[in-house]
Amino acid sequence: MPEIKIGNYLFTRLKQLGVSTVFSVPGDYELALLDLIGDSGVEFAGNPNELIAAYAADGYSRLKGVGAWVDTYGPGELSSYCGQAGQYTELVPVAHVVGYPGRDAMRGHMVMHHTLGTSEFDMFEKMASQISATTTVLLNPKTTAAEIDRCLTTMLQESRPVYIGVPVDMSHLTCDSSGLDKPIHGELPPNEPELEKGVVGDLRMLLEQKKSPIFIVDGNACRNYVTEECGMLAKLTGLLTFTTSMGRGGIDEELPNFGGVCSGLGSYKEVREAVEGSDAVFWIGNFPSDFNTGEFTEKVGVDVAVDFQRFFVKIGAKKFLLKMKYLLRALIKSLEDKPLARTSTAKVDWDPYPLANIEKSPKLTQDYLWAATSSSARPVPPPYGISASKLPTTASMFNQTVFGSIGYATGAIVGAAKAIKENKAYRRCILVTGEGSLQLTAQAFADMLKLELNPYRLSDCISRIILNSAATPWNAIHGKDAPYNKVGEWDYSLLAKTFGPAFPSKYWGQIDTCEGLEEVFADKEFNEGEMCRVLELKLGYLDAPANILALGPAIDGFNRKK
Repeated sequence: MPEIKIGNYLFTRLKQLGVSTVFSVPGDYELALLDLIGDSGVEFAGNPNELIAAYAADGYSRLKGVGAWVDTYGPGELSSYCGQAGQYTELVPVAHVVGYPGRDAMRGHMVMHHTLGTSEFDMFEKMASQISATTTVLLNPKTTAAEIDRCLTTMLQESRPVYIGVPVDMSHLTCDSSGLDKPIHGELPPNEPELEKGVVGDLRMLLEQKKSPIFIVDGNACRNYVTEECGMLAKLTGLLTFTTSMGRGGIDEELPNFGGVCSGLGSYKEVREAVEGSDAVFWIGNFPSDFNTGEFTEKVGVDVAVDFQRFFVKIGAKKFLLKMKYLLRALIKSLEDKPLARTSTAKVDWDPYPLANIEKSPKLTQDYLWAATSSSARPVPPPYGISASKLPTTASMFNQTVFGSIGYATGAIVGAAKAIKENKAYRRCILVTGEGSLQLTAQAFADMLKLELNPYRLSDCISRIILNSAATPWNAIHGKDAPYNKVGEWDYSLLAKTFGPAFPSKYWGQIDTCEGLEEVFADKEFNEGEMCRVLELKLGYLDAPANILALGPAIDGFNRKK
């Protein structure tokens, strides 16, 4: 029976799934395990702290389909749980590998506390189980390979993070390597044929008989890799198709039947009227969170909704246990075999930020900022001020709309840019974040520079950093002048130089006028310079920072089939 070191088995499996970089903060119980990463053909990328490592693995996974990070038992893993909770909430498949104390140490502790009937070493795994699709701590070399395969299979099938503990005395022991010859299958089992056929018939009936059916492409469509199917349905039917803030990039927004971004009362009037007036709303990947629904102000009744989710679909109040990916494919095949008899002429003229119609004010405003940005060749789309802005066909956007963890974007862009670099794709990667968020994970700049994720260098990754200075978003919600809404004033002109003095960079700011913004956007060095570029903007109290990660133009990995 061929043998392989347990650590090598784990990292080889991750490599087979598409992980070429593992993010990490070295710590005592994981150091021996880290020695084996390179042996498996995987790159080690060290990070300033565990939270950034978790965020980076999240951004990496959203482009590569899977990610991984390693930290150490106890304080190390606890520092990254916020990142893992976001992955769990937003359906991001990532492997969280934790270096554990040796088995003798754990067994001795269990003897000392035998009256408790458990080991205190179980504590952190139990905590992680609440934000993991499954967990394991590898204790038996004979079952290790099967346990790793079980966890990684669950990760793919559930599209959620998993937790794998590796004791310090286990990583260099050997296990059966024969499993590496068999690929891990993360595909979901097929739907029950007759049930699927019947529901397809019901869906066709709605499309044919209802007066104003529409499609809404939401965040779970992106997270469950059905964006290609969404595009095909929009083209085959010609029906009005909308997206949500979380679903940005999930549909080609240059399609003639694209109707805009719906966000409850936060939607533009024409969008809201079309959505609320529909008698059959095909909501693909519905994710009813506060940010995503305009604080739950969307008005789509259960009686008109068709709710497509990863493992089920609901037509009205009736629930069917059908995986939406297979159901959508079956519906598409039905429409290709027999096109709809009806044709749709409904259209929403949607141009939320027409630059020509926006009056320049003495001070830079959100309206002018997003109009100028979205009208440029390379738009920058955040979920607040520009949540309704147009995206070109080649652009896609990532944000943490549901979990909303502060500082997420700055850490996540490290992983996303690394994935772009590995894919050898020509794609600009644009970070837009507020200064409160940036101050939480600013150390990620060290990673961006160290890993050479600068623009026009290698794969044209990080393009620009835009900071919203002067106020937090909470000023507009409560406590405009309260001390808890103040953040420390940093000198952002020194930001890149502080974290990477050996790397070229340039700073533009503080920009607080419309003319100043135009000058920066017209600056050739800003658009094409081979360096890390920092642009600081000063906006007013009602100008909420946009803590998001934006990418464009598109690469094959974003909408790839799963």
